[in-house]
Amino acid sequence: MQLKNRFRWGLVLTVFVGINACTNNDVDPNASNAVTPSKGSADFTKYVAVGNSLTAGYADNGLYRDSQLNSYPSILAGQFATVGGGAFVQPLFTVAQAAGTGYLKLIRVPSLSDPTSLITSIGQVAPGAVVGGTATAPLLAKFTDANQNLGVPGIRVSDILTVGYGSTRGNPYFERLVANPATTYFQYMSDNLNGATFFSCWLGNNDALGYATSGGATPLTPTALFTTNFTAAINKLTEGSRKGVVIGIPNITIAPYFTTITIPLVLAQINAILKPATPIPALVIQTASGIRPTQTGDLLMLSNASDYATIGSTAVGTKVGPYGLSATNPLVDKNVLDAGEVTALNASIATYNGIMKTLADAKGTAYTDPNVVLNQAAAAGGITQNGINYTTSFIQGGVFSLDGIHLTPAGYALMANEIIKQINAKYSAVIPTVNPAAYRRVLLQQ
Repeated sequence: MQLKNRFRWGLVLTVFVGINACTNNDVDPNASNAVTPSKGSADFTKYVAVGNSLTAGYADNGLYRDSQLNSYPSILAGQFATVGGGAFVQPLFTVAQAAGTGYLKLIRVPSLSDPTSLITSIGQVAPGAVVGGTATAPLLAKFTDANQNLGVPGIRVSDILTVGYGSTRGNPYFERLVANPATTYFQYMSDNLNGATFFSCWLGNNDALGYATSGGATPLTPTALFTTNFTAAINKLTEGSRKGVVIGIPNITIAPYFTTITIPLVLAQINAILKPATPIPALVIQTASGIRPTQTGDLLMLSNASDYATIGSTAVGTKVGPYGLSATNPLVDKNVLDAGEVTALNASIATYNGIMKTLADAKGTAYTDPNVVLNQAAAAGGITQNGINYTTSFIQGGVFSLDGIHLTPAGYALMANEIIKQINAKYSAVIPTVNPAAYRRVLLQQ
């Protein structure tokens, strides 16, 4: 068997552990039945959610009707209704377009004795709302009505004042929402804040995520630009003493996108296949500062599994030597987030979070650190609520969806509960939390 195929089968066998089922409960019985809901000093009559893919409900590498219905703003709005919150309008894809932009799904339970079934266990659902455009600039079915979920997958803080961001050469998720392609996100946000009494703002993730998933090839947003644009956003959101909650940027590298395919895992597979007299101790990578062996802190990425499957081959590209094992043919820079880039990423996230929290504090809004939940899920034992365990493991952990970056409905429910906790603390409110077990994890679809 060729090295590429043998490595791929072994990798998936090692990575795949199991699938957890979901249960059906409507609310957290420990929260909603034990207290009398109260809005405190806040007013939830009209709630508007500002943000990116996490706000839109993006999951499984796509935006689709079910993921929108299980977005964290939708979950929050349902709980706000217990304290006077009104209807919450989202730019839902229609039932006929329920597949939205297309997404990944687990299509069968893999058999550990059948490597082929492991490779084909995750399938692609075809888009249901693509109405034209090109592969690189798709057009999506329009939704230009009044809207309260303003989440736009892909948008960065650095983009919110960009004219033409919603053009066909810009972001198709935003193009779908605006009639005039010259409209900026800031203007769109401002227009839809009319009458709003409460907001959530979860921007900033993509200012760091693009750098991380490109192996450092996409620049991080400059601090000055981030400060200028986020200040403009928070000033608009808090006009008229409007109350709300700002949500920080999570530690990206704890997501299964960066923790599933590890260097020790790859080396174990390579050594098992090649059986060298002396085990190969490290891969060889290209970094911005030169070629070197891998070291502690270097991270591989889930989306590059097919590239890692060619490690050891002498037929990759035009360079000489076994790919990823030789200084003359190292793993390419963009396919590894090296330790230096991880340090730069984490420093920028800390800076961005500091900016957002400082502004939130100055404006008197609540602030939520998403790492409170995610770090608990990543720790040994994970999170157990109502007898159900949640971890950051790929597929079986229940928190992250099949793209390894965005959350499952259960993951969004866990995050919504943390947001509610901070809102309650800031505004002396008593908003009940939800039972995450009422929301699905990675779902096996036939």
